[in-house]
Amino acid sequence: MKSISRKTPISSAILWTYSLLTLFVLAYMTYQSFRPKKDLLSATFGWPKHFGFGNFRKLFVDAGFFTYLLNSALILFGALLIVVILSTMVAYGIGKFNFKFKGGILLYFLIGLMFPVQLGIVPIFLLIRDMGLMNSQFSVILVLASGLSMPVFLLTTFFSKLPHDLYESAKIDGAGEWTTFIRVMFPLASPVTFSICIIMSMQIWNQFFVPLIFLHTETKKTIPLMIMKFTNNVIYNMDMAMVGSVMATVPLLILFFLFSGRVVEGVATGGVKG
Repeated sequence: MKSISRKTPISSAILWTYSLLTLFVLAYMTYQSFRPKKDLLSATFGWPKHFGFGNFRKLFVDAGFFTYLLNSALILFGALLIVVILSTMVAYGIGKFNFKFKGGILLYFLIGLMFPVQLGIVPIFLLIRDMGLMNSQFSVILVLASGLSMPVFLLTTFFSKLPHDLYESAKIDGAGEWTTFIRVMFPLASPVTFSICIIMSMQIWNQFFVPLIFLHTETKKTIPLMIMKFTNNVIYNMDMAMVGSVMATVPLLILFFLFSGRVVEGVATGGVKG
């Protein structure tokens, strides 16, 4: 117990330091997004001579931010829809039924947690090219929606903990397999599903590598690729890089903090076996 009590203040100090540094970077980025490029270059940490929404106007009007926003939103909702449908059905089958190679299938999804998409990008690229989906948002949706390992793991644990009496009661009432799943099991999994959607949203929204590989036309690119366009020549586009980063990061963080309690609850419900 003494060793645990000694480690706790050190761990807390490390976490607090990391959190404060992260908040400082976010605050600094937000503060600089309201300053014109001239002030950014001449007095980066100085008191602002001009403070306004000119950078935001340039982002929305001149840089076509809404196009990138719609592309990111389309990819996000499309990938989430596929993830929720596939992961709930797969996890329900693994968690509630006994069949041959059940453990091997679950192990297959667990192994997927260890390997990022970058390791298999060459065969994925060839497959997408042969399907004729290059330079299409649907290609990005398919690739990102294939990351089912974490959702399947959490939902499988949740479904395996549900009392079997619920399943038997639905069967006695005359419900078939699909009716039992849609009317009974899927609604019960809503806390875990909601947490998965929030966590996956952060990953999909900030995804840079996959859209970079498959999206080539400017009108089909996402917000991270827009920011890359500004940072390629950051001296001349520092103001746009700042305001673009703010619009890509801060709203999503606010959303995450608002629902952080439900995220923790859902992960705990799906990840702790009791």
